[in-house]
Formats: sequence, structure tokens, C-alpha cells
Amino acid sequence: MLNVYTRSLIAALMAPLAFAQQTPAPLSDDVAERIVAEGIDNSGVQAILREMTGDIGHRLTGSENFTKACAWAKQHFERMGLTVELEKWDEWQTVWSRGEWVGRIVEPIELEMYVATEAWTAGTDGLQRAGFAAAPRSSKDEAVAATGGKWVISRRKPTSRVCAAVEDAGALGVVYRAGDPNERYPTRVRVFGDSRVAQMPADQAPTLPAIAVRADDFDRLWSMFEDGEEPVAEFDIQNKFKPGPIQLDNVIATMRGSEKPDEWVVVSSHLDSWHQAQGCTDNGTGSATTLEAARILTKIGAKPKRSIKFCLWGGEEQGLLGSRGFVQRHRAKMTSVSACFNHDTGTNWAQSLTVTNRMKAQLDPIFAQVNRLLSAPDADWEGPVFALRGVESIGGGRGGSDHASFLAAQVPGLGWGLKGRSDYFQHTWHTQWDTFDVAIDEYQRHTATVIAMAALGTANLDELLDRDNIRTRRSGRGQSSAFASAWFESEMDGMTFKSVKKDGRAARMGVQAGDKLLKVSGKKITSMRQIFQFAREAKGETIEFGFQRGDKEFSAKMKKSEASLSGRRRRRR
Repeated sequence: MLNVYTRSLIAALMAPLAFAQQTPAPLSDDVAERIVAEGIDNSGVQAILREMTGDIGHRLTGSENFTKACAWAKQHFERMGLTVELEKWDEWQTVWSRGEWVGRIVEPIELEMYVATEAWTAGTDGLQRAGFAAAPRSSKDEAVAATGGKWVISRRKPTSRVCAAVEDAGALGVVYRAGDPNERYPTRVRVFGDSRVAQMPADQAPTLPAIAVRADDFDRLWSMFEDGEEPVAEFDIQNKFKPGPIQLDNVIATMRGSEKPDEWVVVSSHLDSWHQAQGCTDNGTGSATTLEAARILTKIGAKPKRSIKFCLWGGEEQGLLGSRGFVQRHRAKMTSVSACFNHDTGTNWAQSLTVTNRMKAQLDPIFAQVNRLLSAPDADWEGPVFALRGVESIGGGRGGSDHASFLAAQVPGLGWGLKGRSDYFQHTWHTQWDTFDVAIDEYQRHTATVIAMAALGTANLDELLDRDNIRTRRSGRGQSSAFASAWFESEMDGMTFKSVKKDGRAARMGVQAGDKLLKVSGKKITSMRQIFQFAREAKGETIEFGFQRGDKEFSAKMKKSEASLSGRRRRRR
């Protein structure tokens, strides 16, 4: 018989084991297995994506397509039995709709051309046929008078002053060489747009069409023009403006927590896209996995301890507008948000997360289930199915993708590290090829399943994810702005040089305080990150920059070796 002391000692030693047995794992074997069976074997992710890209198409913020997409996503979530809100974050004054784009040379040869326009660009008011006139060098150039009734042709998009002058002279529109071909993808086209137009009244919208022609087609057209063959072309650009206002929403679906409903785990992606194609990999693939993760969890009857909010953002392409609006609206709740898991940057499969060491200790049991149950979608993959990487601190509260909006509020904002064969940044990102056929089915199934496991497991943790060692930027300067200032050896406020270091890079190009950066490699820039994108893709050994000083523009060049482009890490947006 054991004496009282021995029995007490055994009880003390067994107590931690008994407690551990009473504390369920955040993601039990049974639940994890049911998630995998539903996500891999019964996946609906590609059906969701096909419907989004095929029935709706592009989802430009502020377009009727975006409004349609929000209503469509709301219906999908509601059919799952979730509580859904269309949560307004802004409204714009003008609605722009992209129509068909047609361009062809009709004399001296017949040639169908690939053409595109930036968003918030005027249409042609039907099919228009005319010859070409060279773009004037300035708004006061005598050549302005010769543009009446012509297409104004230029290797680069003319300045706003030149465009205004040729429109006053009666030009039909501007035709220019489209950006962004490179050696690997010589026919690639990327077009963006200035959303400030949508924030003005419709009667102030542009009225002169500006048409980008794919590089190979443009070069042939330009050669005919330069050789005096007097080409004639037809364009039918069916873009339309109409008065607003138009409401801009996020789609917020809630799976209510059973024990701590006022604490949240956020699963998110941006629903908006650019307008040239279908917005498949940027970011239909992320929106589809967000919807699919919700479907998986509702299908298996998951009962998370904390609420899971499935969020589809608007305005990401214009600067994380929707997610920032959400964070600002719910600022008082941010201390109760355990994490934001955000899926962006394409169709490759979720293979990693980078978290702080303390977060890693909390998340390890969840991702152990991922590694136990899932196989890598690529048969030749040799690394771990999922790598949870612990570091001392994480940060990046500005720029990037929508998880940055949460990092800025000291919430663990986590973006998936993706692996796979899709060439996202070079092939599909913002190009004419971003269509449903580039999505990879097995990758999408895998990622949606991983997201569902991560969301439920995190919602079931004993505590919120640790938020020590999250770096935020309080200076108001984003990472791209800081890089630009260091790169030019100047102090910059947006695109304007506030001060210029003596003998620094900007000074050696003749830049003075008060000058404004307009172009890189002949392409107009609308965001700081484009400085590095366009510079990296410039051909030759130098990069040409366009600046404005007062009402005059000038250009200067920098050697690529001096710019040290290879040393800068590529940003993921």
C-alpha cells in the first residue's frame, strides 16, 4: 500500500499530464482529416474561380463589375449560412466601365492590332478612321495644328499638356507604344490607371482617347509612319463614364465563435483587380481560396472558439484602401484580432509563413497537421510540405498587400509564402494573360485547405497570437518611399524632391529641390513601387528618368550599375 506522501507525489507528477489530456489540441486529428477530405477530394475552389472570372470578369474598383462581384460574393457566403455584410469604405463620384477595344491598320496593309487603355480613359464614340500625325514635342509646338482629325502617334504617352493641346486642335486620340514588354515576354502589355479621375465629377472626366498598342504591332505601325507610307487605322474604344456616386464595399462574412465571439481571426484577400483581363491570379485565386476555406469549414460543421471573419477587400490596387478602411473603422477591436491570414500574389501553393518565434510556438501544432496530412502538389518537391519560419520580429505596415493594414495596427498580419511553377510576377501580374486558364487546380485545392486548417486552428488557440516584436512604421513613409530617398540620395515627399544631397545621384542628374519625378524608362509612374519595377525592366545599361520643373519637363540618365538594382529585394505587389 502506498503511503500518503507517495500518493501525493504521484498526484503532483500526474497533474500536468491530466491537464494536457483535458486541453484539446487547437486542431484535432479528426477535424483536420475532415478538412483535408473536403478541401482536396470535394473541392469547389475552381468552380468558384471560374464563375468569378467568367461571369463577372475584371473587378476594377469603382466599376459596375466590382459592385456586381461584391453582391455575388455575398450570395455565396450567405448560401453557406454565414452572416454577411457589405461594409462601405468609400464612395466615388464617377463610374467607369470598360468596353470592347478594337484597333486595326487598314492602309497600306490590313493588320488587326492588340490594343488596350488605362482605366478611367475616354472611349472613341464609335469606330473612328484616320491617318496619323506625329506627337508635338510641347503644347506650344507648331505641329499641334497638324493633328486635327488625326490619330496622334508617339512612342511614349504624351504629357497631359500635349494631350490637351492636340484635343483642342481636333485630334481623334493619342496612340502610343504599350509598356511593359521584355526579352522573355516581348508581347506583354500592362496598363494601370489613375483612380483620382473616379473621385471627380463625371463632367470633368477625360474626353481624349489614349490607346496603348502592343509593342510588336506598334513597332510595325511606327515603321510605316516613319517611312512615309501614310498608314490609316481604325479604333473603336468602348469605354464609358457615367455620373455616380458609386458605393465601394468590403464583403465581410462571419462564422461566429462559440466561446469568444468578440475575438476574431481574419481570412482575407482582395476582390478587386485591374481591368485588362479577368483578374485571375491578381487576385481571383486569393478570393476563391477565401470563399473555399469558408465553404470547407461550414461543410464540416466547424465550431471555432473565436469568430472567423472571411473578408474580401476592395481598392487594394489603389493602395490597400478597403482593408485600411476596415482597420480604421474597427480600430477599437484590433486588440481582439488574433491574426489576419491574407492570400495574394497568384496561384502557386501555400508553402510557408514567416512569424515571430513566439507565434511559431503557438502555431506549430496546427501546421504539424498540415505536414502530417498533406502532400506537396508538385511530385518533385523535396522540401517540407509546409515551413513555419520563426524570426525575431516581423513588420512592414505599409505597402505590400492587405495584411500590411493589420500590421500597421499591431495585429499579426501574415501573407502566405507561395511555391510552384506559375511565373506570376513576369507572366500574369497585371497583364493581358491573367485569365482563368492560368490557375492551377491542384495548387488552389491545396492552398484553400491549408487556409481552412490555419484559420480554425488559430481560432481555437488558448490565447490570441502573440503580438510582441511586430514592427510598425509611424513616420508616414512607406518602404518604397524610404528606398527611393536612399536611391536618389534625396529627401522625397511622394514624387517631389524636398531636398537633394550635394553630389548625390539626383544632383548628378541635374535634379533640384522642388522637381517632380514623372517617368521611369518612358513610363508614367503612379506609385513609388513602379520606380523600381520600371527601372529593373529597362533595356540597356542605363535608366532614363523624366522630371518636371515648373511647367517644363526634362530627362536624365543613371547607369544601372550605379542604381544597384540587383541588391534590392523585390516587393510582392
